[in-house]
Amino acid sequence: MILKHFKQILLPVDVRIHKGALKHVPKLVSRYDLKNVIIVTGPKTNEIAGKKVEELICSSNECKSKKFIVKTASRETAKKIEQEIRGDLGEYDAVLGVGGGKVLDVAKVVAFHSNALLISIPTNAAHDGVASPLASFKEKGMPISIKAASPVSIIADLEIIRNSPVRLLRSGYGDLVSNLVEVKDWLLGVEKIDEDYDEIVASISSMPAMLLLKSADELDFRDSKYLKLLVRGLILGGLAINMYGTSRPVSGSAHKFSHALDYLGYGRGTHGEQVGIGTIIMEYMHQHYYGEGDWELLKYSLEKILAPTTAREIGLTKKQILEALMYAKNIRPSRYTILEDQNPGKKDFEICLEKTGVAK
Repeated sequence: MILKHFKQILLPVDVRIHKGALKHVPKLVSRYDLKNVIIVTGPKTNEIAGKKVEELICSSNECKSKKFIVKTASRETAKKIEQEIRGDLGEYDAVLGVGGGKVLDVAKVVAFHSNALLISIPTNAAHDGVASPLASFKEKGMPISIKAASPVSIIADLEIIRNSPVRLLRSGYGDLVSNLVEVKDWLLGVEKIDEDYDEIVASISSMPAMLLLKSADELDFRDSKYLKLLVRGLILGGLAINMYGTSRPVSGSAHKFSHALDYLGYGRGTHGEQVGIGTIIMEYMHQHYYGEGDWELLKYSLEKILAPTTAREIGLTKKQILEALMYAKNIRPSRYTILEDQNPGKKDFEICLEKTGVAK
């Protein structure tokens, strides 16, 4: 059978990224013949978009909704929602996640366990979780990722996202631009340990970041053109995870560094800020050892949008960042990256931090 050599990929069938995209919610109700839906949102995002989504759903006389306000994003919160609707399972045919990444992660888990359609309605663009089939939480201070639902539709209203805290947009760019170095890590795995590879998936992951990096001089997320490229790129990053089946296309050495900071409890950076700084470091290492990359352009692009590029800006000392870099080698060692290939020591990292200006 030829088909056994192919894999099934779940991709959204309706993705909207433009100003006023929220108005398409009633069309989704009709398209999927929704009768009863769950809205998962947060206290702030309920005011920003949750109430409007509820109003748009109610405009259809054939569809009813039940709303949950998520104050703390966790597996426990998702479980409580599932328990509350358990008697109605089978009646709710869709979960609409309206909010930032944490709210969407709860919505993904609820949809996954409820066997319901997931419609993702992001209110910011802080990372690539909008479209990924994974949910990330912190338990006992440690980051975890679990399997969750993939969205059947994504409604990204650029007017709402433009008005989100600018720090989150900068974080989103940090997460997106990291795909460039993470794909380089993946190629190391292909070359050195004969990993499987998918050129199409790698291109989907890295091309949006390349486009934004080439526009470093004009980069401004107040401009709809660049904001749309950012949102589209983050969605494509999530789809790359879905297509490949793991986070390999978007997660390598820069993410190991960020996870190390989380495990050690250091700093006050967002995920994207930590990954962005990690990307400067790992891009420098790739350029130093293999002659590939441009860490100075990458750093410049982050500086252009006023994203942090030094340890101090996210509350880290040089000692802490060095400890995190050394600890990063212990995180998911089976995922081959430059950390495994070159096994840099403390002195190597000190030189890197000095050269890049990340910490002095």
